[in-house]
Amino acid sequence: MRRHVLGTSVAIILALLPRPAAAQSEFVKGNLSKLIKKIGFHASTSFADPVGTHQVQRDGSYGVSVGIAPGKTNGWRYPFGIAWFTEELVSPSGQVFGQLRARPIYGGIGYGWHFGKLSAGAQVQAGWSFNSMKANDELPQAFGYSPTEVTIDIGNAFAVRPQVKAEYFITPKFTVRTSLNYVFTNPRVTVATPNGVTSNRWNASNVSLAIGVGIYPFRK
Repeated sequence: MRRHVLGTSVAIILALLPRPAAAQSEFVKGNLSKLIKKIGFHASTSFADPVGTHQVQRDGSYGVSVGIAPGKTNGWRYPFGIAWFTEELVSPSGQVFGQLRARPIYGGIGYGWHFGKLSAGAQVQAGWSFNSMKANDELPQAFGYSPTEVTIDIGNAFAVRPQVKAEYFITPKFTVRTSLNYVFTNPRVTVATPNGVTSNRWNASNVSLAIGVGIYPFRK
């Protein structure tokens, strides 16, 4: 009789315990749903002041990015995002010969404050910048050769971005936003001419101010 009761009790307890796979699946689904609701799309205009002005010049650009909506309470944040900025590249002779187009993917940590419809925060992010270059008509003259004698390649690079930002929710799904950013990155630029190939790190670090809007279609 005791064995029968014990066996029944064990069976009931096992039946009530959550199945590990099912519980894990529900946990993943729940967190994925929360993440999707926070995803937003940002459109902005920015003005970047380069740190190394002998290699790059200021450039203003329009861009889009993907990010996470700020929380509704104060606390730590773990932001990630995809951004875009441009800079004008300068040759040793002082001529602008092309435009750097950087598309970094960031992830990091920060802290946010919430004041009604206004959210503010400070954060630092690190990631990898996927770079390309669009040469202009001054490329040959910038290096003193004919157009067919000069080729340039720009590599991808590590990037770090400390940032302070503020965002005001006009509606639960639509915001106006601004941020002050410092971007550290130094992609490798390789120049091939009849005299040989030179490959150096280019200081593309900059301080930028961005102003724009945000749309969070799934936010409630």
